Amino acid sequence: MQALESGDLAVFAPRERTALEFAERLTLDSNNISDGLFARLREHYDEGEIIEIAAVAGLFNYFNRFNNALQIEPTT
Repeated sequence: MQALESGDLAVFAPRERTALEFAERLTLDSNNISDGLFARLREHYDEGEIIEIAAVAGLFNYFNRFNNALQIEPTT
């Protein structure tokens, strides 16, 4: 978790870094995911896995926005 917070993705394998980049791009600007990023995703993941990564990232984005809008604090 600390690596994600610091932005130091060197500790992750190339496959993981690509998934994290995709999740970040999906979160920040889902209308602007490049063909190059999709090509790199396809080097590491099949179509079903890419869909699963997008679904999980999208679901967590939904939860975060929902909780933020209603000022709900996460439980531990």
